[in-house]
Amino acid sequence: MNKMFGILFILTGVFAIVGGLYTWGEGNIFIQNELVKAWIPWADIIFTGPLSLICGYGILRNYYWGKILGLSTSGIYVFGSVLVFISMVWNRDYSFFLLIPALSGLLIGMAFTVLAIKEKWIITELHNHQG
Repeated sequence: MNKMFGILFILTGVFAIVGGLYTWGEGNIFIQNELVKAWIPWADIIFTGPLSLICGYGILRNYYWGKILGLSTSGIYVFGSVLVFISMVWNRDYSFFLLIPALSGLLIGMAFTVLAIKEKWIITELHNHQG
């Protein structure tokens, strides 16, 4: 299961950076003149994408910090997905190209969090590091 989530986090990081550069189909990020069209893509390029890549590597290598970053990144995925869903409804733009990444982020974030809680990763890892 760690290998699958590690790969998913890395792929999400790559897609976040590449998708952000083209503002999710709205054109090149560097020619956007409205902040509303560019703020989430810029966040993907400078924060969510690189964090996803680092986190995916940590999960694949089974590092303790990878699991912690995985939980943090999952929260960002869920929050970002909610922002995208709100903007879709607000703008009445139900594009498949917006829905799929947002839905993927929501599902990956929720599944990783549920699995971490179910398997008690955090409690077990904290206990192992203390003694």
